[in-house]
Amino acid sequence: MILEIQIQSFVASFVFGFLLSYLVNLCYKWLFLSKKIFRYIFTFLFVLFFCLLYFVMMFAINSARIHIYFLMMSLIGYLVGNLFSQKVRYH
Repeated sequence: MILEIQIQSFVASFVFGFLLSYLVNLCYKWLFLSKKIFRYIFTFLFVLFFCLLYFVMMFAINSARIHIYFLMMSLIGYLVGNLFSQKVRYH
């Protein structure tokens, strides 16, 4: 894979993880504090949407080649985003 495409994939994965963390904290009330059936439905739709979004994003950048280090970069983005976005969380 070309170095430029790898760098774009790294940055996109990091931003994706950061955005995912922000939206998890923003939707905290519906993901974790609602009634059980609504929590399962909303969590399923949330995860499905973000999995498809990540796949489409990787397809646009590098023909959907997903390597473990792109997923690790998403995890790092999530952890960094979680440090900054906990103030958004509703209780």
